[in-house]
Amino acid sequence: MNQHFSKNRVEAFSDGIFAIIITLLVLEIKVPHIHEYNSTSELTKALISLLPKLIGWMISFFTVAVIWVNHHRIFGQFKHLDNGIFWWNALLLMWTSFIPFPTAVLGDYPNNLTSIILYGLVMSFMALSFTLMHKYALRNKNLLYDEIDLISFRKGTTYSFIFGPLMYLSGVFLGFIHPYLAFAVFLAIPVYFIFSENTK
Repeated sequence: MNQHFSKNRVEAFSDGIFAIIITLLVLEIKVPHIHEYNSTSELTKALISLLPKLIGWMISFFTVAVIWVNHHRIFGQFKHLDNGIFWWNALLLMWTSFIPFPTAVLGDYPNNLTSIILYGLVMSFMALSFTLMHKYALRNKNLLYDEIDLISFRKGTTYSFIFGPLMYLSGVFLGFIHPYLAFAVFLAIPVYFIFSENTK
């Protein structure tokens, strides 16, 4: 028998995790310690050195915000949840909850290819879990409200794959050319979703 889960409880649980993740992201940015307490130049240099961490935090902050918005949107299309959606959602939360770690690594080692690969792969797996949740829903249409436009839903599934795992992997490959190209792609992904949402 396919067990049904309370949609409200799963959404509330997911929202709580998203809130914790966003909080954890900023905790990786520490106040710098300097030798000369009153040295303006030393403190300025120390703050400038935090720039990669701040950029990584900003990218991940907007990414998690976009994940939350997309999560809210797809759950709004479900009449009810079954075992499959519950576990695809758990997989999405697992990868999302791991985001603070590669974000911290990327901030500490912004020019290191390994940190770029780690970040891109984690984000790719997170995005892929979203796409697979979409595909599962398409195979189990009884989970969706009757008025849902399946053509639009199918198109959204395709977009989630193109502008999700494929784009993150392209960022990884561009990182082999220059780290800042990877940063640009990683930032462009949430920006795309933000503006595509605002133009609907």
